[in-house]
Amino acid sequence: MMVATLSADIVRSTSLEMSDLIELRHKILYFLDEMERKYEGFWGRMVKGDSIECYIPDCDSALRIAILIKLLVKRVVGNNECSDLLKRHGIRFSIGMGNIRYVDRKNDIIDGPAIYISGRNLDAISLEKDYSAIELEGASKDLNSFLDSYVAMISNIVDSYSAKRAEVIFFKLLGYKERDISEKIGVFQSSVNMRATSAQWRLLHSAINDFENLNFEELCG
Repeated sequence: MMVATLSADIVRSTSLEMSDLIELRHKILYFLDEMERKYEGFWGRMVKGDSIECYIPDCDSALRIAILIKLLVKRVVGNNECSDLLKRHGIRFSIGMGNIRYVDRKNDIIDGPAIYISGRNLDAISLEKDYSAIELEGASKDLNSFLDSYVAMISNIVDSYSAKRAEVIFFKLLGYKERDISEKIGVFQSSVNMRATSAQWRLLHSAINDFENLNFEELCG
C-alpha cells in the first residue's frame, strides 16, 4: 500500500532564542498530536531538536500537512528576532510517497523506501538552496519533475505570506470559517477576509485540493 512520509526541518532554527525555539517545538508537537486525532494512523515526531518526521497513511493529505506545518512556523516566529530566511520559509520539507516496510512507534522506528526518499531529498535541498521537494516511488522522471514543480509553486506562494496572512490561511486550511477565525485571533471578520484574499486563498485551496484528488497508485503504475 502506498503511503507518504514527510521529512522537514526548521530553517535557521539557531537564529531563535532558546526560549523561543522551545515554545515553537511545543506548538509543533501539539499540532502533530492534533493531526494524529484527525488522520487515522498518522504519526508525527520531532528529532534532533529542529527536525520533523511524519508517517502519513492517507498520502493524499501529505501536502496539506506539510503546508500547515510551514504556516504554523511562519505565524509563530513572525514577531521573533530571528533569521529572515526562517521568517520567509519556516521549514524546508520533502515528501516521499511509496511503500513502507516497518513502523514501530514503541521503538521509534520508521523504515522503508518512502522515508528513504523524503530523507534523501531533504538532504539535497540544503545543497541546492531549495525549500520543498516531492518524489513518487516508481514514477517516471518526467512525472516526478512535474510533481516537484507543482509542490514548489504551492510552497513559494506560502513563502510570500506575512505572519498575519499565514495565521489566517493556517486556520482556513484546518477548515475554520472566517467568522470563527476572527473570534480566534481577535480581529474583524473583514480583516480575515482581506488577509485571505491577499494571500490568494482560492488559488492555494484549489491547488491543494487538486493534489489530493490525484490517484497516486495509478500514477506510479
